[in-house]
Amino acid sequence: MTTFIIIIIIISLIFIFFKLKNKVDNDIVENTSPKSNTTENNIIKDKINWSKDEDGKEYRSVQKKKEVPRKTYIKAHLNGKYWGEIDEHYSNQFEKSNFFEFNIYEVILNDAIYKTDVPFQLKEDLRIPREKLPKLLNAILEKNGKTYEINLHEPIFSDIEINRKLHQTDGKQVFGTIDATVTGYLLDFVTEYYFEKEYKVLIPESIPPPPKEEPKLIRTLTPTGNVDYNANYRRTEYYYSDYKKTYWGDWKYKKTSQNFDTQSCFSTLIGIVSGIIGIAFILMLLPQFAFFIPLLLIVFLLYIIPPRVYLWLFRILGMLLLLFFIVSLVQLFTSHSNTLTPKPVVVNHPEETKPQIEPIVDSINNTTVRDTLITHFRVWQDYENNTYKGKIWTKKSDYLKTQYFKQKYSLDANTEKAYDYMIYSLKENDKNNLNGIYQLFDSIQNKKNLSRIKFAELIVTFIQDIPYTVILPDACNPNLYDDRFIREYLSAPNSKCAGFEKFGINSPVEFMSNLNGDCDTRTLLLYTMLSHYEYDIALLSSEYYSHSIIGINLPINGIAYQYQDQRYVLWETTAPNIRPGLLPKGISNLNYWRISLKSK
Repeated sequence: MTTFIIIIIIISLIFIFFKLKNKVDNDIVENTSPKSNTTENNIIKDKINWSKDEDGKEYRSVQKKKEVPRKTYIKAHLNGKYWGEIDEHYSNQFEKSNFFEFNIYEVILNDAIYKTDVPFQLKEDLRIPREKLPKLLNAILEKNGKTYEINLHEPIFSDIEINRKLHQTDGKQVFGTIDATVTGYLLDFVTEYYFEKEYKVLIPESIPPPPKEEPKLIRTLTPTGNVDYNANYRRTEYYYSDYKKTYWGDWKYKKTSQNFDTQSCFSTLIGIVSGIIGIAFILMLLPQFAFFIPLLLIVFLLYIIPPRVYLWLFRILGMLLLLFFIVSLVQLFTSHSNTLTPKPVVVNHPEETKPQIEPIVDSINNTTVRDTLITHFRVWQDYENNTYKGKIWTKKSDYLKTQYFKQKYSLDANTEKAYDYMIYSLKENDKNNLNGIYQLFDSIQNKKNLSRIKFAELIVTFIQDIPYTVILPDACNPNLYDDRFIREYLSAPNSKCAGFEKFGINSPVEFMSNLNGDCDTRTLLLYTMLSHYEYDIALLSSEYYSHSIIGINLPINGIAYQYQDQRYVLWETTAPNIRPGLLPKGISNLNYWRISLKSK
């Protein structure tokens, strides 16, 4: 009986083993053939997703997205400050004043309500002319206990109220606080989704796809900025049409350039005339040697030396004395030609463009913050005729802030110390707002790896190349000024002038925004930039010459200003191609110069 039970158990275990093995084999078979099932599923899915149009072409709908501008209209209570200049023929009371310049700043918006794509209807207060109000209002929006910096487009003001207790006047300038109801819109971008037909392209399996052809590169005439020299020959590197590959142009003979002005031509003419007079003097002088014949005879008798030897000795001595006279005359006129300050030269490059305004957008706490860039594309050459070019930019908000800072600034006294502190304050206010200029020079330095001297020359030639503009505190009328240079310059037909600029100077951000600069505007910007790049730089002023130059502590030969144990090579900045260490004789007396600012 026990044996029979054991046999039944063994038979049951064998049956269970073969049953499990068949199940595993079936699973393996099913798992080893996924390709056919997947292919069939893909074919079915492909047939479901693809549709046919009226021409029988297969297509499917593909979802895409795009950025669409959105206007959010806002109506709020405005509280801010204002300053402006008023027409002196009218009353100083705000409501009766005819403003010819008006600015609102430090604006705070409260109790704001919003609409989407539907503007608020608000009766505009016309006591302030519409053209005097800003088209883009920078403001702080207070909402739910938080503050947001916004730009309100096309603001309209209503119910304007002025706090007369805070209304102040300073000469032609007026200051105060303003309350009003204002409406305008915020601009941002939203994402929209849409569907587009994508047609199926069938390529027969028997025909292989055509090989991808490399685009044919074409030579362009766009220079890369690299120039190769060999004696008096030079060649320029240019881009191919893909603007990645480059090629070298042909060698061209280049004559040594010489710059002549009217004084140099006049000196040359004087030299020629002096030479003619000298030759005539020699022709007149030679016959007079007959007077010395008796003396020569005595010498001949005494020393038995032919008189012809003495005659030539006297002739050579006379020629040397005359040559010395001619050289002295030429040096006199040459030194006279160097007594004038270099005349500003207008330099135009065909690749340069007019200033552009470019919008920029940042999002902060789901609130749109807008600003605009003032850009210029500049092309200039260094002293070795290497061409550089690139875009510079400043923020419009920084430009408005530095204008307001300069207008609010007042001199404690009309002294040299007060002037020095004023330009120092303008430099400190602007030094962190010139990133759009530093980026250009950083990129050039990373590519060229210039030495300290060459990099300083790169920056100075960039400023020297900008056309000269005289900056004046009043109107551009030559009859208003006693300074001889200003009167003569403004009377010239092609003179450039920027009037009504406080202190007669543009700050660094103002200069890089409008490219209007004279001597002290240029030296202040160069002092700011070279200090940023850690040069030992000095800004020198001369009340006697009414001029401004820079000095730099570098191992360069030339005229230098000695201060304690530091040697500052002087550099003129108002005209192109003036190297460091060269000063016109008319401004070269170092006793009339002093250091206004020094970086180290």
